[in-house]
Amino acid sequence: MENVTEVLKMFFAVTVFTIALTVLFRMTALAKDTADAVFTAIDRNTYMDYNSYEVDGPNRKVTFQEIMPAIYRYAQEGYGVTIIDDGQIVARFDLDTESQVASCLWTDARYVGASQTERDRSDTIKNEIEGFLNKYIVPKAKIAQVTNIDALIKNIYSTGDTTGRNPVYTSWLNSNTYRNNNITQRVNCDIYGGTTNFSLRNPGVNENVTSYIAGTHKAVCNGNGLLEQYNNCTFTEYIVQIDRNEYIKDENGENTGLLLYGTIRYTKKREIIYVKNS
Repeated sequence: MENVTEVLKMFFAVTVFTIALTVLFRMTALAKDTADAVFTAIDRNTYMDYNSYEVDGPNRKVTFQEIMPAIYRYAQEGYGVTIIDDGQIVARFDLDTESQVASCLWTDARYVGASQTERDRSDTIKNEIEGFLNKYIVPKAKIAQVTNIDALIKNIYSTGDTTGRNPVYTSWLNSNTYRNNNITQRVNCDIYGGTTNFSLRNPGVNENVTSYIAGTHKAVCNGNGLLEQYNNCTFTEYIVQIDRNEYIKDENGENTGLLLYGTIRYTKKREIIYVKNS
């Protein structure tokens, strides 16, 4: 009889413990759902007007003020931001493009003085940039094909040299970028207008020469800030998820399913495109 009593006690204790554990998990789930609901309710994006669905998926309307956070975080998050007005790309923020532009020959003087190998490499880079824009940006934004890549890049990335040397491009992107905070300088300049100097001081070389200036970047939109230009405008936002997986091929040239780069960080990329509404 005592054994039966002990068994009943143990059964009761296990039952109570199970119920308590169930209640705990349920309360945790409810707390999470409540927190998610609160954050969703206070998110300004919740109240944005969404455009009608298109064949390529939904999009939404935003103001330029709502675009600004995306621009400021493009380098940290590793995505691209493209702003389009009247069928033309007027601004682009993308580390991949900038790293290519920085190593390319964009002036006649540099091109003429370069070796044939350097010219071929420069031409290849330009073709790659043009091909990327026409493959991923143009179709989504429904704009004309990019054909004059030189003019486009110079308009967005040109940095006038104040010391008489040839102009340089994307002077904010280099091995010392984050130390000098040049990307933030460039974003501030393009958003608020005017010009900004880049010193690009290198450790052990000229890092203490505070007066050194490598170039001066002039804001896009003819020196006007994007905020002033588009303060009262709305844009349609499109998001493109690009799969950059590179597969190892077999002896027949077919994909094997094995990736050269096996992490999402290096094989997935997001492009955010903003098209000004008429």
